[in-house]
Formats: sequence, structure tokens, C-alpha cells
Amino acid sequence: MLTQRTRDWLLPIVVGIFAGLVYMLVAEKGPFSPATRSDILLSYSASLAKSLPFAVSIVSRQGDTELAPLIADPLIQKYLQNDVSDRTILGSGILISQQGDVVTNAHVVKGADDIRVVTHEGLIVGVDQVFIDPETDIALLKTRLTTSLATPVSTTEAEIGDVVFSIGNPFGVGQSVSMGIVSAKRRAQPGLTNLTDFIQTDAAINPGNSGGPLVTADGRILGMNSALFSATGGNQGIGFAIPIHDVLSVATMLSELGRIERGYLGIDVRQSPLTNTESSSPQVALKVVSIDPGSPAEQAGLRVGDQLLEINDVPLSSRTQAARLISQLMPGKTTDLRLLREGQPIRLTVELGRRTPTSP
Repeated sequence: MLTQRTRDWLLPIVVGIFAGLVYMLVAEKGPFSPATRSDILLSYSASLAKSLPFAVSIVSRQGDTELAPLIADPLIQKYLQNDVSDRTILGSGILISQQGDVVTNAHVVKGADDIRVVTHEGLIVGVDQVFIDPETDIALLKTRLTTSLATPVSTTEAEIGDVVFSIGNPFGVGQSVSMGIVSAKRRAQPGLTNLTDFIQTDAAINPGNSGGPLVTADGRILGMNSALFSATGGNQGIGFAIPIHDVLSVATMLSELGRIERGYLGIDVRQSPLTNTESSSPQVALKVVSIDPGSPAEQAGLRVGDQLLEINDVPLSSRTQAARLISQLMPGKTTDLRLLREGQPIRLTVELGRRTPTSP
């Protein structure tokens, strides 16, 4: 056992040896000096440089496309109190192909007589064709833009707490970037659409941001900014973006067919506790609460009260998910349903009909 005197002279020696080892390690490797600003997360400029070239501003105008030079001056328009500004809608978009395809929100370009796209570099081009899907509020614009770069699309799902950036043209001030996080995912928002689950973010989304990209911290496009909840019309930290893969799915069909075709089953469902399960963890099913007369669901033998579990072997978790799965299938597609009826498992096969904008 060490005496007090031994401890008194031994402690400085141990501390000295430890300090010497630390000094040797630092001297060997040298002081830490980050190669770039991004290495210490003081800046995301390198990441944003990947996605900024694919963010565009959109100006759509209804009515006369030409204004007198004096009236067209932005400083004059700022003080005019007539309907000149009412005919102009400012928005944003995403360049999604090397052939000049641009996606934006349908409400940015719907009913416009003239649409101009402004690139990150300031190039202004017209739009040759416009295709709109009103159910998802997605529009595809055919432009003469070209690029040799591939659009950097995120391949992973957003997670709550992920750092994200909103890029757009808020209030027409020019392309801007705001920073936030993913506040929630798989949000189903009544009044917007039941065909997609939204990404919720507190990154600033203001008028003019609609249609612009929501970007990850590594510079990949995660979604398309689409809506905000606000009592004032400005950002209050509750914005919504459509996942980019849902956007691209709609854009691909619009590009190939010039229209949207969606499958139709003809039922309305509500989430309910799953009956006849031996699992100790809570489980849910989608209970059929109504069936359209003459619909594919009725013809296949579905009944009110059935509990829908899977569509084409995909487990169901929400009404929005079920609607999206059906809508992604083409009319005439044979679809397998797994369900419970009075506690007994049943499989049915149904041939989907053609969905109209009012179809449930």
C-alpha cells in the first residue's frame, strides 16, 4: 500500500508522462486544420453547389404578355395598385432531366398564357408544353434548357431531425436558400391531396417557393416544396414538400402519356384495430366503410366491414398509403388484396378501373 509521501512524489511523474505522450501525438500529426469550410460544418456551400443549378424560378402571366416598358419596370409596379401584379404568379421549379424537363406546382402555372423559366445563372427561356396533374398539384414543363449534369436525387427517406434546405424565389426577391430540419414525415394533409404523404419542415417556405427543391445536407433533392400553413400568408415554420420520387413518378407519366392514368378500386376505408391477431404489439387494419355501386371492389366481392391488410403483398398502414398504392397502378391491372372478414383471412383478386379526379 502506497504511503502519502509516495503518492505525493509519484503523482507529478505520472501526470508528466501523460502530458509528454499527448504532446508527442500532437507533434506527430500536427494541429487540426480543416481542408474546407464544410469539414467543420461552418458552411454547406459545397453541398448546395450540387443542387443550386437545378433550382429555377418561374414567372407565369395570365392575360396580356406584354406590358408598356414604364409599367413593366419593377420599381413602378411596386407602387401600382391595379391588376397588373394580379396577373403575374411567381414560383420555383426543379430541372429534372438533361432535355429540359422542369417540374413545379400546378397552381404556379395553371391557366397561364405565358410562362418563363429563369435558371440559376440568369438565363430566361420559354415553355413549349405544359402538362398538369391537378390531383397532386404537380406540373411538368417542357423547355429548351439543356444540361450535361444528372439531377442529384436523394435515394434515402427523410428522417426526423435531418438538416434540409429550401431553395426558391420567395416574394420574387430572387433565388434564396433557407435552412431547417425535417419536422415530421409521412404527413397526410386534408385539403392538399390524399395521393402522397408530405415531408414537413420548418425551413422557410414562403409565397414564391412553391415548386422549388427541398435539399438534404449533402446536396441531394429530397422533395418539392408545395404548401405552408400560416395565419399570415408568410412562413411560420410549418411547410410541406412532396417526396421527390412521387414527383418524378407523376412527371414520367405526364411525359410519356401526356396525361395521368390511375387505378380505381372504389372503396373508402378508415384505420381500425386489427381483430383476430395473436401479436402482443398493437396492429391496425383499414376497415372498409363504404363501397361504390358497380365499382371494381363491389364486383370483386369486397364487403363493408372487411379489414384490408395488404395490396399486392404490401402491408397497409394508412388510408393515404392505400390510395397511393392503388393510384400508382394502371387501369385494368389485376391486383391482389389480402383481408380479414369476420376474423377469417381472405384473398381476393380485382381488376382495377380508371380513376377520375373525383374517384375515392
